[in-house]
Amino acid sequence: MTHTDTPGTPETEGTPGTEDGRRLRFALLNGLNMTNLGRRDRNIYGSIASLQALEDLITEVGDAIGVDVTAFHSNHEGDLVDFLEANPDMDGYLINPGGLWAFGDPTRIALEETGRPFVEVHFANIFATGHLSTFTQSCDATVMGLRHHGYVGAVVALAASVRAAARN
Repeated sequence: MTHTDTPGTPETEGTPGTEDGRRLRFALLNGLNMTNLGRRDRNIYGSIASLQALEDLITEVGDAIGVDVTAFHSNHEGDLVDFLEANPDMDGYLINPGGLWAFGDPTRIALEETGRPFVEVHFANIFATGHLSTFTQSCDATVMGLRHHGYVGAVVALAASVRAAARN
């Protein structure tokens, strides 16, 4: 089966994820306070109904572009680190560290140690508040302020980036 990317066009379902024909595998990690989605300020967090709805959306988008998404959430940083260490076979990561953005060095270091690309995603633009995220110094990209739409863009862009790197 031959595979050709068309610039600017999402790949269709069933398209292989990598040159060796297997689908890409991404982990979607959500940290502290993300279980409050749907009950948080709609002006900041948008209309997404719940964390489960967000995970379902990104899993569906991933499936459509040849990416298997494994979603994981915890309000405990050690659980996120344990997940990363127990799942070394991922091709990339999306992370909304939630409340860990300010002090999540153990999770950031664990992501770095995977040697895989990762994208930091936030519903709001935390930089607009004058704050910096500890993850930004290490991630391949940061998407902020686009609510749940930022996750969609992040999974599509990460897949395209991983595929491009595999071809080079």
